[in-house]
Amino acid sequence: MTNNLRSKETDLDRIDAAILRELCADSRIPRAELSRRVGLSAPSVADRVRRLEDVGIIMGYGARIDPARLGYGLTILIRARPLPGEMKNMIKAIQETPQIVACDRVSGEDCFVARAHVRDVAEMEAVIDRIVPFGATNSSIVQSSPVEERLVEL
Repeated sequence: MTNNLRSKETDLDRIDAAILRELCADSRIPRAELSRRVGLSAPSVADRVRRLEDVGIIMGYGARIDPARLGYGLTILIRARPLPGEMKNMIKAIQETPQIVACDRVSGEDCFVARAHVRDVAEMEAVIDRIVPFGATNSSIVQSSPVEERLVEL
């Protein structure tokens, strides 16, 4: 890992990287504690956090929710490939399906990989049925996630 992350695009240094790591571990950390952990005054840390927000490196803060505890027992991945002329309709169907919580446009045989949380196989079928009129799908049930979402190494 490099000690100096400064570049024209990011202008990050090791203190900024430390701030990002701490905020990813606990976005509710009090500024005084964050200041202590990174070795800067509270006003300096507040300025750095504000700059990281202003340039779009920090895009927001939020809670991590366990969908299974809300009754969504299955997480599914849906790979989708639109029929010719159906790209916009497929995108619209994906965007308007509330069970789909993330979707990436990808290279390769498929155009999209979507992640959805559903209560059961019947709901999974209903989600897929909203997309199928616009192209081919292939779905998988997530068994486990050995790597949870994490910050890229800084």
